[in-house]
Amino acid sequence: MLQLAVAAAPILVLVAMLAVCKRPAYEAALAALATGAALAMGVLGLPLKSFLLCTLGGAKTGLFPIGLVIVAALFTYAIAEETGAIVEIRSGLSRLSSDPRFFALLVAWGFGNFMEGMAGFGTAVAIPCAILVGAGFDPVKAVLCCLVANTTPTAFGSVGVPTMVLAGETALELSRLSAVIALLQLAATALSPFFILFIVDGFRGLREKWALALIADVAFLVPWVLCAAALGCELPNIAGGIVTMAVLALMGDFRKLDGKKQAWAWLPFLVVVAVLGVSAALPKAYKLSPGILILAAACLGGLGQKLKPARLAVLLIKTVRKYFLALLTICMVLALAKTMGEAGMTATLAAALVKAAGNAYAAVATLVGSLGGFVTGSGTSSNVLFGALQASVGAGQAEKFLFAAANVMGAGIGKMLCPQSIVLGCAAAGLAGSESLVMKRAFRYFVPVLAVASAATVVARLVCG
Repeated sequence: MLQLAVAAAPILVLVAMLAVCKRPAYEAALAALATGAALAMGVLGLPLKSFLLCTLGGAKTGLFPIGLVIVAALFTYAIAEETGAIVEIRSGLSRLSSDPRFFALLVAWGFGNFMEGMAGFGTAVAIPCAILVGAGFDPVKAVLCCLVANTTPTAFGSVGVPTMVLAGETALELSRLSAVIALLQLAATALSPFFILFIVDGFRGLREKWALALIADVAFLVPWVLCAAALGCELPNIAGGIVTMAVLALMGDFRKLDGKKQAWAWLPFLVVVAVLGVSAALPKAYKLSPGILILAAACLGGLGQKLKPARLAVLLIKTVRKYFLALLTICMVLALAKTMGEAGMTATLAAALVKAAGNAYAAVATLVGSLGGFVTGSGTSSNVLFGALQASVGAGQAEKFLFAAANVMGAGIGKMLCPQSIVLGCAAAGLAGSESLVMKRAFRYFVPVLAVASAATVVARLVCG
């Protein structure tokens, strides 16, 4: 019992600091790491040298490749903001249709998923939400649409960082893990366009536009699954978002678009997609880090939009400064995860979960992941906290892949209720102070999505045998 309490203490401290004390993520991560270090060395006998190696290893992984990919993706978005490209993109989207149901699917589902794939870190909630409110949407409905759309695509957000981290933490093969995640999430992901219609226009929206939601589903899910299975975790959201926007644009009044202005506005993103696509098709021996590729591609796109090299350098420095605390938090959480693994804490928690859930563990695996997403607001952090733990519960290789995939699926669903996501969306919609109302309404969609995701995990386990 003492060993279990010691193993759970760092995670409980993290949860308490974030959910109860409402402290910033970096303070919570530091407190959890300090707790984990003290217990690992003081109670479980972990040598100081081992703890220092875990800390250094966590910092190294947090900065490269994870931190580099995050900075590079957000740098691409910073370029689009600096050149005014984002304004042109918003303008182009708003010209395609005056039907609010169509527009919500285009912006929250198509553009939102694209932004999740390109940048993540809240951009897929804040930017689409601001566009919807600017187009005259009810602010609460705008936030809900973006929160619902931004759940299951989390696994492949920020050019696949959550899945890369999950593969690293669990030692599972990345390409197979990407395919398992996409297949497992199909049913839960497919709910989002229908929920968006319901949020915007209730049952009338579902009755009148269900075919449009189905088209949006197919347009996203087909390239999403194919990219995950054939190319890995970097491109599914990006490809799915692009195809969705293209299909919906063809169904809308695309003749109102200024082709040259839109091509210019999308240039940095298109260059990044092209470079990543070429890289994904290359043999493994010739591949570079996605972070390096995105940085180089973003710079090419920025130069194409007439930004000078000196200005690009300034934007890169500003991006690093802006997200420094987020990078530091990731490094500390990774150090905590490595420390817990080295000290045997993760194995102790896994054994306790298996004993408590028994054969029903598949039904709760997604719930564990959603707890991580709710607390941390990050699929990456949830995978660091619980990814190895969930994989270790699996009795065989197939179950290890399944439970790891269930963790990141749950993490995305948990983000629907995450205070950080809700605060971000409310800020973008001008709803500061209405966070509790938004959380209450989001809970209506959280429960059915989590139920479908849990059922999919149970069925998948039965199929795996």
